[in-house]
Amino acid sequence: MKKSGLPIIIIIILFTFSCKQSEKNQKKGIVVLSPEVAEIICALNAENEITGITAECNYPPSLQQKKIVGSFSSIDKEAIIALNPRLIFCSSLEQESIALDLKNLGFQVEVIYPESINAMFSDIERIGTLIRRKEAAEKLVKDLKEEKEKIKANSQGKLRPKVYLEIYRNPLMSVSDSSFVGELIETAGGDNIFPRLERDYARINPEAVISAKPDIMICYSQDTLENIINRKGWQNIPAIQKRKIFFEKDINPDLIQRATPRCIEGMMILAKLFEDWQKEQ
Repeated sequence: MKKSGLPIIIIIILFTFSCKQSEKNQKKGIVVLSPEVAEIICALNAENEITGITAECNYPPSLQQKKIVGSFSSIDKEAIIALNPRLIFCSSLEQESIALDLKNLGFQVEVIYPESINAMFSDIERIGTLIRRKEAAEKLVKDLKEEKEKIKANSQGKLRPKVYLEIYRNPLMSVSDSSFVGELIETAGGDNIFPRLERDYARINPEAVISAKPDIMICYSQDTLENIINRKGWQNIPAIQKRKIFFEKDINPDLIQRATPRCIEGMMILAKLFEDWQKEQ
């Protein structure tokens, strides 16, 4: 009786081809569209799992070896599809629409946008769970909390300088106490001059800065010292009179504007600035 069916060699070839196709279609790696999340993943020793990043994901420097899939506000969706990641991390606000598009394409998309120090701690643990680094995340959070409490305790009972942080010049913008940056200033021992604003990061009136008389100014608006000194009506501000004006070269903006483990370093630098001011009083 004649046997039916395909020869065994053809069956093997078809099976091998099927396995290769399955492997090709399998989702692998992590694409990160948020520089904050990229830092956190690297802090959890999972940098090797990242396959794609946006141009702003610049720390640690070794990330620049990864595939660039656009910028924070202009994502190359086709580049992400080509990487076929198992997990995509993005931020909120500007990236909400791209997050929805990627979800509709069948990708797992996680939105991370910590707006406070405690929210950052929670998101570190959430990221740790998602990337299978739960224990590392819990340890990191424990260490960060301890460092934060040390900084906070060290500032208790001391004279607090009034602090003005400028994030934009045109229009003039600053931060409220409820913002991540404002919370860092307060924790490090400063007194942010704008406890409440319309939003966490909002436009302000220059007259309000003059009236508040800040002792320390942190300028991230790309303005020059000469221009700041010569602003109309600002000559009587203590920070300007005593040249207590600090720029990007004095404190890296990423250390206090990004909700990452490096914010501890940022708070330490702020605390040192405040302590130096206290010694002069």
